[in-house]
Amino acid sequence: MSKTGVRSLLCAAALAAIVGQVGCATAQTPSPTEKALASAKTKADHEAIAADYEKAAGTAKAEAQKHRNLAKFYHSSPTGRGDGSHGMASHCENLAKLSDQAAAEYLDLAKAHKETAADMK
Repeated sequence: MSKTGVRSLLCAAALAAIVGQVGCATAQTPSPTEKALASAKTKADHEAIAADYEKAAGTAKAEAQKHRNLAKFYHSSPTGRGDGSHGMASHCENLAKLSDQAAAEYLDLAKAHKETAADMK
């Protein structure tokens, strides 16, 4: 197999691993269900929702760090030299930024539900 073919194969395998990680993290993100949100009527309900959003923020922060680590790998990888490596590193950096933004949004939602809970008796 040619050098380009090996590089393409390695990039495809790395991309599959990344997609798998993103899919797994998304499926495991502990965010509240629509039912929990629709039925939230008590202080405890809103506190539980806030806790779920805080857990989701932690998951998103961990995902962001994974993508920053992958970006470092692609920047320094000898198999990732050339245009493809910069594309993959940029891809990972963008996913890290998006995950950081998601974490911030989850924390904002948690804060709102904590405030709602604090206003209840």
